Amino acid sequence: MLIVDKKLNMTNKRHMKMKAKLIGIGRATLSEEARVEIERMITDGELKGGEKLNELGLSNLMGVSRGTVREAIRSLGGSGLVDLVANRGAFVHEITLAEVQNLYDLRGAIFALACGDAARHFGEGAQPTLADDLSRNIDEMTAANDTKEISHYYTLNIEFHDLLLTAANNPKAKTIYDSLKREMHLFRRQGLSIATNIALSLEEHRAIADAVTAGDEEAARDAANEHIRRGFGRYMATATRD
Repeated sequence: MLIVDKKLNMTNKRHMKMKAKLIGIGRATLSEEARVEIERMITDGELKGGEKLNELGLSNLMGVSRGTVREAIRSLGGSGLVDLVANRGAFVHEITLAEVQNLYDLRGAIFALACGDAARHFGEGAQPTLADDLSRNIDEMTAANDTKEISHYYTLNIEFHDLLLTAANNPKAKTIYDSLKREMHLFRRQGLSIATNIALSLEEHRAIADAVTAGDEEAARDAANEHIRRGFGRYMATATRD
């Protein structure tokens, strides 16, 4: 079955072909660019869980060889986004509820740690721009919610968490968090697909930002834990409704 969404228009196809030509020489570079694009298609929901990755369709879409696409797909095998099945091919990973629970648990632990550390660093004067950055982000999320721009809100939501992970100044924690974040793209949009959920998530972001910029480590950790716990509940409510 051809997986590539036929609704993708020719403008996008021409753009990808031009992009491929401008990448430069070297198959390894082309393979990396193809990997990035396939990963984007998965995390944006253009390629769905359980769908088979069609080398020919993807190579035509991106204007690169099937071999380049094959290398890109193979490199995604350990990312949690793609399952490589012997004698069958490559499939977009179809996440289970048990995996969702595990990812939320891990993400919650790391995010709470990061928010506590960010609060401490802010209180020590080590993150002078953080308050303004968080305030701008929340204002933009509020505007995106008001205009029902869910996709833009989702992007800003990711930025909010990244700001706090960066402010924590713990590169190891951020590396692990970023790895979890890629897998969570497989399902997280679903929990933010309802207007009420976005409004609740936004209020939780404000509580986290207030605690962090007050320099209150314990309150920041508690607010972060509560945000992740409620986020899991929102996802489960949406998943069971479907």
